Amino acid sequence: MSLTKFALVVGVSGLLAACAGLNNYPQDSPYYRYSSGWELQLNRALEIAPDEASVRLQRGRIVPRNSVQEQQPFCVFELTTVRGEPQTVAPGRFGVWQVQRRVSTIADAGAPAAPITVGYLTMGWDTPSFMYYKTEFRLRAASHPNVLSLTCMHDQLGPGGYGLMRHLTLDEIRYTLGDWFTLIPPSENR
Repeated sequence: MSLTKFALVVGVSGLLAACAGLNNYPQDSPYYRYSSGWELQLNRALEIAPDEASVRLQRGRIVPRNSVQEQQPFCVFELTTVRGEPQTVAPGRFGVWQVQRRVSTIADAGAPAAPITVGYLTMGWDTPSFMYYKTEFRLRAASHPNVLSLTCMHDQLGPGGYGLMRHLTLDEIRYTLGDWFTLIPPSENR
């Protein structure tokens, strides 16, 4: 076998081995893939404010919409309904029927008038102002038909975020939820 063919076989083998290991990341890795069978337990009654359909959690506490520190991990628990009166979600367990990871960008209308450079990144008219790495848990439960999702994220374009673009780890999500919610892996479900 020629050296070129040998190098090609070794390279392809390495790629296949790397792909096979994608599901084997530890739970504290931002590359961890959630298998089916997870559940989310709401540990105590949660009130959604009037004319709202969501509540935000950060560092284990409920925080007002305008008080979220975007560069720090936070989660949004969302319902399908908006009502003029408060909505109370009773404690209970939700099945996680889908987990999605995505990156969402938002351009700020108050962006600088001319491009500026921060480190190696040039920001200007076509550069997003916010870049959220989101992990969304789509939820369902017969006892809570208006519960939609739990989405955990942080803004990666904030100070110190450059070069560290990644999704939150499971440990970071659990810390963010505090004692309000418990994410339960398939191995611990009843």
